[in-house]
This record gives sequence, C-alpha cells and structure tokens, in this order.
Amino acid sequence: LAAVRGRVPADRTLVAVSKLKPAELMVCAYEAGQRDFGENYVQELVDKGPRLPADARLHFIGHLQTNKVKLLLSEPRLCCVHTVDSLKLAAELQKRAAALRP
Repeated sequence: LAAVRGRVPADRTLVAVSKLKPAELMVCAYEAGQRDFGENYVQELVDKGPRLPADARLHFIGHLQTNKVKLLLSEPRLCCVHTVDSLKLAAELQKRAAALRP
C-alpha cells in the first residue's frame, strides 16, 4: 500500500476499492494509512461503514438506484457519490441530503 501511495501525486486521492472484501481487510488497510474506500453496493457500504473508524471516508462507485439513496446517505462516513447518471437521481440525492444533513 505504501509503495502505491508513494506514486500518487499529493493532489490526488487514492480510493481503495473494497468490493466484496471483508471489513477486517479494510481495517488493516486503514491501519496502514489508507483513509478512502470505494464500494459499489449500497448494502455493503452501509454494513461496513460502522466497522471503520470515524475518519474513514467512503465513496460510492456503483450504479445507484433512487430507492437506495436514503439508505446510502444514512452512512455518516459517506463522502462522495461518484456515479450520478440521471437528473432524477441527482434531484433525489439533493433532496435527501438536505433532509439528513441540514
């Protein structure tokens, strides 16, 4: 992990994709200095989030359905949704984010 991070410019963020990996491996990566983790399933992200330290940053990188937005935004470690592919989804994210995080 250190060798990879050493090649990433300081103005970039290395997001470790934890797709279907157990939260214990994410904790090991966290202990090695990794802070940003990507998940492509909403349920995986919300299940793993509480098992990570509070300063871990979770990125959603998968296809997001509007009916999963509320659940996704309930995870306080969520810092970014990378895959907004419709105006309807963007509007739902905006509406739910305003309600949950005023």
